[in-house]
Amino acid sequence: MSAIVADLGGGVFRITHPLPYALDHVHCYAVRGADGWTLIDTGLGTPTTGQGWREALAELGHPRVQRVVITHYHPDHIGGSAMLVELTGPEEVVQSARDAELTRSTWNNEQNRVDLEQFLLDQGMPPATASESAFREGALPVSAAAPTRLVGEGDTLDLDGETFDVLVLPGHADGHIALMGQRTGRLFGGDVLLQGITPTVGTWHDTEFDPLGRYLATLERISDLAPAVVFPGHRRLVEEPRTRAEEIVEHHVHRLEAHREALRAGAVTPYEVTFRLWSGELGYHERRFALVEAVSHLTRLEQLGLAEEAEPGRWRAL
Repeated sequence: MSAIVADLGGGVFRITHPLPYALDHVHCYAVRGADGWTLIDTGLGTPTTGQGWREALAELGHPRVQRVVITHYHPDHIGGSAMLVELTGPEEVVQSARDAELTRSTWNNEQNRVDLEQFLLDQGMPPATASESAFREGALPVSAAAPTRLVGEGDTLDLDGETFDVLVLPGHADGHIALMGQRTGRLFGGDVLLQGITPTVGTWHDTEFDPLGRYLATLERISDLAPAVVFPGHRRLVEEPRTRAEEIVEHHVHRLEAHREALRAGAVTPYEVTFRLWSGELGYHERRFALVEAVSHLTRLEQLGLAEEAEPGRWRAL
């Protein structure tokens, strides 16, 4: 079977699809409902994912699907949405307005590839690497369904008789939404909180300013909300969300200091910083993510008065 279905109890089923990356899987969720099921996230837009959904839905008894929810526009979460919508015929496709805007401007858009390549060059990536990296980003298998309902902070969805609040939790992605149950405290979190690994917090050419600062605010909000459990996009369930949020904050405190030390040791561009902070051989996909993470951490250091972008793409410690 190309997807793995797990019954998590309480009407929630996890559907895990494979990914062709170092992070080799993504979790999507199916929530049972008397008036129709809700599917949360979709996997990549590959034939393997399509076959996985067909097998998973058959295992679940071919339920009537009421809605598909997209937590954020990253390819492993939205890439298979057009295929899944065609397969299930939901009444609505739910996405945040900002996320829908990024979906339109990012995927199947040649200008986005050009802008990304220039951005990577500006951050010190060599021309051949930047060209190949931008090409591979543009070639990712994404076929996005058009949303029929745009939601934001303060909106609610009914899942199996429970009201879930829509939360906008940026940092990993602008416009990233999560759903939190008012009665059970269950949080369908996408990639905002992961166990064992930390979500990527990258600055891309079209990212709103200081995503790491906004992500740290998201972690503080999760601590305040204290969900009972988080159903994440990768790895295992987060059963102590407040503790995990605090751990990730501490992780970024250490990473900020490591970025500052990289500047002190002679790194000038974000691309040079990646070689001081990430050991081993990185492929195009991983190196690209390392670079955008470096930009985010350097920007946060600048906001803290600990670094300065002396000229575009060239940094120094203060």
